[in-house]
Amino acid sequence: MPTVSANQNLRPVRRRLAKPLAAAGALVWRVVDGQLEVLLVHRPRYNDWSWPKGKLEPGENVLTCVTREVMEETGRQVIVGRPLPPVTYPLKSGRLKQVRYWAARLVTDDAVSAVLARSPVTICSPREVDRTAWLSAEQAMRRLTQPGDRMPLLKLMRYFQKGTLETRAVVVLRHAQAVPRGQWPKDEAGRPLTDKGRVLARAAVSPLAAFGLTQVITSPWKRCKATVAPFARQARLPLGTSRWLTEASAARRPERAAHLMSQVLGGGGTVLVCSHRPVLPLLLDRVLAAGGSKLAAKLADQPLRVGEAAVAHVLVNGQRRGRVVALERHPIAS
Repeated sequence: MPTVSANQNLRPVRRRLAKPLAAAGALVWRVVDGQLEVLLVHRPRYNDWSWPKGKLEPGENVLTCVTREVMEETGRQVIVGRPLPPVTYPLKSGRLKQVRYWAARLVTDDAVSAVLARSPVTICSPREVDRTAWLSAEQAMRRLTQPGDRMPLLKLMRYFQKGTLETRAVVVLRHAQAVPRGQWPKDEAGRPLTDKGRVLARAAVSPLAAFGLTQVITSPWKRCKATVAPFARQARLPLGTSRWLTEASAARRPERAAHLMSQVLGGGGTVLVCSHRPVLPLLLDRVLAAGGSKLAAKLADQPLRVGEAAVAHVLVNGQRRGRVVALERHPIAS
């Protein structure tokens, strides 16, 4: 009987235990004559129909990957909506690949389009994607080659039937890395970002742009303004400030910060709110109140880290307008 070394026995185990290869994609949807349609791509190399998707590049934010891959494979710019179930499957190497999916809609706002266009994108050659097709959800269910790709579509269809597919994003962001309090002898309001914090604030432009944000509200303290200023500048949005988002004002009048968050959730547009760690619970409590107990687990583990965002997906139409139906956490500038 041939002998098998211990190392040979361990190789398959190592492959199974390796971290899954990360990828991201989108189910781009629209409504035509009351019917839900989705956008599929055909890859001649595999002769299959699937969703636009692809692997994350080294150091790439997953939200940037979504918009980049859709643009590369379809030539269309999209805004990311509520998350959908991921799909995990084994590669020929034995390693797992996990594709995270989001619902997405085509960009119609010129300002949003201009910000997304700043990210360099190379359109796929016909050897990679040679056809795209808008199909009804039922047609797409039959056309998809891989059975696993039907799972996010089933969820998309369910959201559409329930009237909870069309949402807008409200992003609550903790500022990027700042100079430690003990190393800043001057006024707390003027404490700045570190060099790393400034670099990451610039890197946050693309992930934030994925949500099609149309309004920015920030604490006027320097570290918060510096975190969102690169995005506001590229998006050509005014840098709105509110003193109720500062640590000092929130400590004195916490109800004002909470009321501001309620106004944002109940209003319109896609909004970025940037504040400080002590203020965030006041804001996020209102988010949870607008969404219910099922969302609480998203925030229960630990507070938002430096540069991390809580993204609330808020209904835009009907009697449930302002209700939060999904909540995510993303390291936007950390």
